[in-house]
Amino acid sequence: MNQFISQPTFWHNSVIFYQKLEEIESLKAQKKQYQRSHFILEDIKAALELLELSADQELLQEAQTNLIHLQQELEIVEIQQLLSDPHDQKGAFLTITAEVGSIDAQSWAAMLLQLYYRWAVNHHHKVYLVQESAGDLGGFKHAILEITGRYAYG
Repeated sequence: MNQFISQPTFWHNSVIFYQKLEEIESLKAQKKQYQRSHFILEDIKAALELLELSADQELLQEAQTNLIHLQQELEIVEIQQLLSDPHDQKGAFLTITAEVGSIDAQSWAAMLLQLYYRWAVNHHHKVYLVQESAGDLGGFKHAILEITGRYAYG
C-alpha cells in the first residue's frame, strides 16, 4: 500500500486516492478489532490459568465478563463477514415519505426519522438532514437523511 501511495501519479487522481484511503481505514479498523479480540482472549486465558491454581469468585466473574465481550466482538466480525459486498461498507441515503394527506402517516414518518437518526448516532455514524418537507400538523411529508460511516449502507 505504501508503495502505491508513494507513486507520483497517485495524488493526481482523486477517485483512486479516496478509494485507497477508504481501504487503508478499513484495514486499520480490522487490525484494531483483531487486537481488541486478541487482548480479551489473552485476559481470559490468564484468568483461567489463575483459576486452576485457586478458586477466586472475583476472577471467575471477570473471566465470564470477558467471555461475553469476546462473544460480542465475534458477533460483530460475523456480521461484517456477511456484509462483504464493496457497497456494504459505504454510507447511505434514507428517504421517508408519508402517505399524502394522512396526519397519522406524517407522525409515523417523524417517529421513523427519529428512530433511524438515533440508530445512526448510536452506531457512531454521522447524520445529515438533506431535505425535509414538514407536515401540516407536525410530522413530515418527506425527509431524506444522509448517513455516513462504515457499514451504514449494509
